[in-house]
Amino acid sequence: MPRVSSKDKYTVQVFELFKEKGLMLNMEQIAQNLGLTKKTLYNNFSSKQELIATVLNYFYTELDKKIQVSSQKSTNAIEAFFDVSVVISSEISKLGTMLLKDISLFQSCPEIFRFTDRKGFYSKLLRENLFRGIEEGVYREDIDIEYSALFYASAIELFYRWDGGFPYMENTAQYHRALVVHNLHSFVNEKGFELLKTYL
Repeated sequence: MPRVSSKDKYTVQVFELFKEKGLMLNMEQIAQNLGLTKKTLYNNFSSKQELIATVLNYFYTELDKKIQVSSQKSTNAIEAFFDVSVVISSEISKLGTMLLKDISLFQSCPEIFRFTDRKGFYSKLLRENLFRGIEEGVYREDIDIEYSALFYASAIELFYRWDGGFPYMENTAQYHRALVVHNLHSFVNEKGFELLKTYL
């Protein structure tokens, strides 16, 4: 088993702390909650901005791992699309509205959000699914992959907004599933439609 660095260990601890108490803690308060000295914290993270960026990068890295596991377990692209939506809605909902709202206050900070290209992240997921579905013969071959990926990613951003609005946070799974069904109806061919009906 690879050795976990101190920075990686602190990143996980801070992530759990942020989920509980939000981002409004200063570095001294964060250090106290982790049982560290402020010097130790600064030895691993040069600023609060770097700390938040590292935590967000950790979250998306772990989310991507769970998505890949879920996708690999699925028997086809249609099932994978449904399963991945469940993983995304579940994991983001666990962050809670307080942490998501606090994150929105740092959106103008490039040191933080260069790590969180959410639209690019979701676009990549759909492109992978579309290529798989076309290869499996359940999606139309004439799908505009780039446009579809951009449309899907933009819609997902509305569900998991970081601007304090969160109009869908109480029913993320429901809205996300509805988006998946809507997209699949436009993706599938005749063979895929028959398969899709078994998931509805």
